[in-house]
Amino acid sequence: MMPMLRQELEILLDTPGQKDYVVSAYADMTVQDGFNRYVDLHLKNQARAADDALAEAKARKDLEANIAAIREAVRTQANTSSRGLAVFSGVARGLHRVISLEFPVENLLVIDEEPFLLPLLEHWYGEPSYLIALFDSDEAHLFEARHERPEPVRDLERQDVDQDIQRDKPRFTYKKRFASTRHERLKGPEEERFLHDVADAIGEQWKNGDFAGLILLGQSHDIAALGKLIPKELDAPVVGEAPHAMTDRPDDLTEDVSRLVNEYQAEHQRQILAELNERWKQDHLVANGATEVLDALQQGRAAQVLFGTRRDMAGARCPDCGYHFGAAVAVCPYCQGHCRTVNAAQDIMRLAIRHRVPVHLFRVPAKGDPLAQVGGVAALLRAEANWAPNAKVAQESEGHAQVV
Repeated sequence: MMPMLRQELEILLDTPGQKDYVVSAYADMTVQDGFNRYVDLHLKNQARAADDALAEAKARKDLEANIAAIREAVRTQANTSSRGLAVFSGVARGLHRVISLEFPVENLLVIDEEPFLLPLLEHWYGEPSYLIALFDSDEAHLFEARHERPEPVRDLERQDVDQDIQRDKPRFTYKKRFASTRHERLKGPEEERFLHDVADAIGEQWKNGDFAGLILLGQSHDIAALGKLIPKELDAPVVGEAPHAMTDRPDDLTEDVSRLVNEYQAEHQRQILAELNERWKQDHLVANGATEVLDALQQGRAAQVLFGTRRDMAGARCPDCGYHFGAAVAVCPYCQGHCRTVNAAQDIMRLAIRHRVPVHLFRVPAKGDPLAQVGGVAALLRAEANWAPNAKVAQESEGHAQVV
């Protein structure tokens, strides 16, 4: 099964100026017929709580058409290997998007003016992918690992691997120096042409993907040589290195990949939390709470967004000026437009994925949510604000200090 791609998320995120409703459905495909039973129950509850818009004949007709499209998508995918399914249907705007998921989801049905993407965004940031290179002097295999399951993406083989090695004695020139020879032992590993090809392949794959880090597997001398050849401009953090026998079977790599990823994530989280605590002490280049984080993202000042365990964050968005707020604002303080209520956590992740800002979701630590004191979300900044948002709006945002 193909993994969920950033392009699929960006297509669903790009819904400017739409007024019609969209039905977002998440189906647990591991339970036979479970989603259909859930839809029946949810629709009964939805009918009782339907607002004036859905009570209109056209809105009710569109809702029935959307539900029918979702049922058909679930029925079509019933015999596949999908563990979960996300379906977004908006017949009035011509939207119908079905995404097969390789991870399970809870049955969920959301009716709103835009697709509900929080489960996908949360998984996207919570389970980043890693590029794996397993190689030696003769062959290399590149894999992509998401939630520690390697999938093959590219294979390379040394072109002269089947040719006999020249073992003639080296020739002398008239200057008594060695001429060129194909004897492989006269070259250092870092000069080996094949390792250059492997480094180029890693660079190309890295640029075309969206990876959190690089894992190198092979012999120690080959790994050391390749590390010198990977282009520095890739800015590819090496998650881990380990000796490994050559294989093209992804399952043979799972144990080492899982160990390296877990060790890296634990250390990475410890470093982030240490930096966050230091910035809190110094009150320096840190945004606290949904309002400050959204301000930083919209002003291009956020370097990294940090989420705790909370996702139920009330927010608002002004459809006129497009500004996002981390509180339930009725009237936009900037253009006086009427705001609509949104989930601030989803808005933060939406803006982060659009602006390519890294997002870190803290795993539940033994001492509790480290971001509970600031409303569940914070951001490391690259610059201070050059203007302040509305003080009243900031004060109403939970965990947000008053702006003066």
